[in-house]
Formats: sequence, C-alpha cells, structure tokens
Amino acid sequence: MKALCLALALLLLPYSLEAHSRVSRNQAEITALQLVPGGTIVSSSLERDGNKLFWWLDVSLPGSRNVKAIHIDAYTGAVVSNTVEAPEDR
Repeated sequence: MKALCLALALLLLPYSLEAHSRVSRNQAEITALQLVPGGTIVSSSLERDGNKLFWWLDVSLPGSRNVKAIHIDAYTGAVVSNTVEAPEDR
C-alpha cells in the first residue's frame, strides 16, 4: 500500500507544482523562444529549488547542436539564467 501511495504521489508531483506556479508552461516556452529566434523547445520542466519554482527549458540553437538552457522564475516570469550548453554538457 505504501508503494502505491508513493507511486501515485510521484505521478501527481508535476501537477501539484504547477498549481503553485503563476507562469504556465506555455508562457515560459513563449518567453524562452523569444530569446532564441528560430529555436524550438527541446525539453521543459517545472522544478523546485529550495523555496522557489523554476521552469527549466532547453531550446535548440538553429544551425548548431548546442542548446540554450533557460531558467525562468515560475512566479514572476523573469529570466533567471540563459546559457549555452553543448551536447556533452547535457
């Protein structure tokens, strides 16, 4: 029974985090794509870091194997970091 409860909690974790986010996944993706013209979203996730929530997005760089790793505050929508990552860094 405990294993079932844990599995259910892990499945619902992303939904419970999104309930605390003022910035939707769609809004975060739009912000990230504005920073990388012609890019596409490779991955996105909502994660907790201490007391704060952040959208972590990887956006492809056109003509490159690198991505922009963009972190957006899920409460304010502010871009917290915007760095380039090579394939070997991921």
